[in-house]
Amino acid sequence: MKNVSMLLGVLLVSVCLGLAGSKKVQKPDVLVETAAPVVNSSLRSLPPGSPPRTSVAGNYTTLEGFYDYQINGGAAQHIRANPANGNLHAIYMATSDSPAVSGDPSRRTWYAFSTNGGTSWNNFTNLQVPSRRSGFGTLDLGAGPFAGAAIIANHSILAGAGNQATIFVDFPEGGGAFSEIGPPTGFGGDEVIWPFVASASDGSVIMAGSRQTGATNHYAGTSDFVSWSPFATYPGINSPGGRYPTHANGTGRVGILLNSVTTGTFFLESTNNGVTWASSATEIHPATPPGRVAGVDTFQAWVGGDFVYNGNEPLFAVDQINIGANTVTEEPIIAFFSAPTGWKSIATSFSTPNVPASRNRAQTNTFQMGYPAIGMSGSQIVVVYQAMQRETSAVGFNFIDVFAVRSTNGGNTWSTPYNVTQTVNLDERYPAISPWNEAGFVNITWQEDSQPGSAAFTDLAPLSRARQKFLKLNLASLTFTGVGEGGSELATSFKLAQNFPNPFNPATKIDYTIAKAGLVTIKVYDVLGREVASLLNESLQPGSYQVTFDGHNLASGLYMYKMVANGFTETKRMMLVK
Repeated sequence: MKNVSMLLGVLLVSVCLGLAGSKKVQKPDVLVETAAPVVNSSLRSLPPGSPPRTSVAGNYTTLEGFYDYQINGGAAQHIRANPANGNLHAIYMATSDSPAVSGDPSRRTWYAFSTNGGTSWNNFTNLQVPSRRSGFGTLDLGAGPFAGAAIIANHSILAGAGNQATIFVDFPEGGGAFSEIGPPTGFGGDEVIWPFVASASDGSVIMAGSRQTGATNHYAGTSDFVSWSPFATYPGINSPGGRYPTHANGTGRVGILLNSVTTGTFFLESTNNGVTWASSATEIHPATPPGRVAGVDTFQAWVGGDFVYNGNEPLFAVDQINIGANTVTEEPIIAFFSAPTGWKSIATSFSTPNVPASRNRAQTNTFQMGYPAIGMSGSQIVVVYQAMQRETSAVGFNFIDVFAVRSTNGGNTWSTPYNVTQTVNLDERYPAISPWNEAGFVNITWQEDSQPGSAAFTDLAPLSRARQKFLKLNLASLTFTGVGEGGSELATSFKLAQNFPNPFNPATKIDYTIAKAGLVTIKVYDVLGREVASLLNESLQPGSYQVTFDGHNLASGLYMYKMVANGFTETKRMMLVK
């Protein structure tokens, strides 16, 4: 690898300068800002009379600020665990204390580092990369001669050139001083932004992004950390926004995922560390129309998606909107795909606890569920995602929690969703997961905010401080009950839950659990015992399920719903109030 010694010299000088305690270091190819510490004041309060905030999971990475919109499609690439020593690296996009959130010139990618499993973090006095306005950072760890180095990509404004995507390298690991590698250019001002980054096994770096106005997707690589290969166009598809997670597997493979609402989901791969690429991208999810058809359902890809390598096999997690015949339009799901398993619906708004039938108030790029991120824990596959809850803020936005599902058999079967954050009146979204995790654990981060919605855009959410939360989730400590699609972790008893909400108008959800395979019926009766609706008449495998009852064509009043399954019978009451 040419010019490596030159780069190492620059980087080591950068480390020495960065650790010398100067307020700001700015040398050729070195851009590091150690800003004045952000005051760790308590989060701004919810309106008087609101229930208290409760947080039961994780601890803080020390990164916090006012910017509350972390990713523009794809998946958050904000946390990495080093397989060699377990060290943790985290990034978070934030602005300093200023009410001018949207367009704030103080917006930066902030960086933190932990050597004790995330118990405590060294954020180098709120290290911001670079020392100019930047956004939508992604993170990977170096390989080869730069093993363990934090590599951050983001787009930032360069003098006289507008927004451009570039990378910053911190070597050796944990030094806290980043050397900037000048951006690839060539589009006459319409440069690539929203970058994703991956470090190939030979130490080279691949960056993928989209031109800011042309909405065409491009990728480039650097093997010498001085010059970039010319930008190449992602073949066969154009899509705006940041929707192209990029990962490497450590043995030569590098992949770029592109997920688009209209044009579908595609995967482009190199098997020689990005030197050459496949001539065309492989279609993973078809465009809409026709979309992905499964029985009476038709699924449309949405903006969230991620993948991880399991050896040489890429495993995909994508959020999708169900536009089929048996549910309402925009009903979201989290889907998994691999070549051996095909498509699996691994989490839905029916299987995820406490998800509302519809958004109480629209939020920027946010449906009831979405933004999955996927990682490996030994042989287990873990997907984390965000889902709206039935709790709402004073101005009407649904609070969001982080959930996880896992598979122990290569993605063939999945557990039921587990609420990772388990909070009331705290908003947790944009989950990220390290691709590699020690067996039995996963390292995840998310954004915690006292106010749901996005103050950074047009949601009209109240301004509040947001903070990054970290959790090393012990998979053995989780009690998964029931199953996802065709799952193997069985429920142990039959159960019919009370509908929610109750009273309701006009729709309500009913959760139920099946302990033994067989025919299951759920019917609704009026007070005279007359059947008014048949909600279910189907043979089901053991697991936890949910059904929706819509009473828009019925009069207000008391109704009963009854489940019958394998000798189990239970009846509950519900109230329709119009």
